[in-house]
Amino acid sequence: MCRMVKPVNAISHPDAATPWRKEPAKVRKTLAVSGLRDLNKAKRRDAILDAAVTLLGTRDSRDITTEEIAALAGVSAATVYNLVGTRNEVMYQLLGRILTDLAESLRALDPSDPIAAAQLVIDHTVRAFVSNPNAYRQVVAVAQRAAAAQPTPIEPSSFQVTAMRQAQALGIIRNDIDASGLARQIFLSYTGAAMLWSSGRLDDAGLLTAARHGLFTALAAAATDDHRDQFLDRMRPLGKTLEKKAWKFKGPPNAT
Repeated sequence: MCRMVKPVNAISHPDAATPWRKEPAKVRKTLAVSGLRDLNKAKRRDAILDAAVTLLGTRDSRDITTEEIAALAGVSAATVYNLVGTRNEVMYQLLGRILTDLAESLRALDPSDPIAAAQLVIDHTVRAFVSNPNAYRQVVAVAQRAAAAQPTPIEPSSFQVTAMRQAQALGIIRNDIDASGLARQIFLSYTGAAMLWSSGRLDDAGLLTAARHGLFTALAAAATDDHRDQFLDRMRPLGKTLEKKAWKFKGPPNAT
C-alpha cells in the first residue's frame, strides 16, 4: 500500500522557493543598506562642511588644517579627504552645496514666472554668503582664483540661462536677444559684485543691492516694450542706493 505524501507548501519550504521569489527581498535589503550608507555619507559630508564654515568664520583659511576640520566634524582626517578632498576642494564643495540647495528652491517656484527665478538665484546665494560673511568672503576669493581648475558640480550660470530662455519664450525678452548671452552677462555682473564684497568694498546689503541692480539693468535693456518699464522701475531705486553707498573705484596710477 502506497503511503500518501503530504504536499509541501511551495512558499514556506526553503527548497521549493524559486530564485525569483528570493530576489526581491535581497534587492530590497541591498537598496536599504546602500541608501543608509549614502545617507550616512551625506551626513558626515555636511558635518565636515559645517565645521569648515565655523572655522573660516574666525580664522584665515591658510591657517586651518584638515585635522582641525575633522576634529570639529567628529570624523577622521582620512574621511575628510575621502568625502570632500583637500582644503581648497572644501571651498568648492561649500559653493556646490549652496547651488544644490538653490536647485531645490527653484523647483518650488511657479514655472510661469522666470523673473522670480532669476531673482531667487541672486537672493538665495547672497543669503547663504552673508550667513557667515567672514567664511564666505574667503570661499568666494579662493573659488574665483582657481575656477577654471576646479569647476563647481553645477554650472552657476545655468540657472540664469534657463530663466532667460523661458522669459524669451513668454515674450518678456525680445527675440533678437541671445538669451544665453544675456544670462551670462547677468551672472558676470553678480560675480563682480561678489568679488567686491569678498574684498570688503561692498557690505552685505551692498552685495544684494548691486547684484539685483545688475539683474534689472540687463533685463531692462533686453525686455520687450510691454515689460521694459517694470524693470526700469525696479532698477532705478537700486541705482540710487548704490550711489549713496559711495563705493569708489581707484583709477590707474598716475604715470610719472
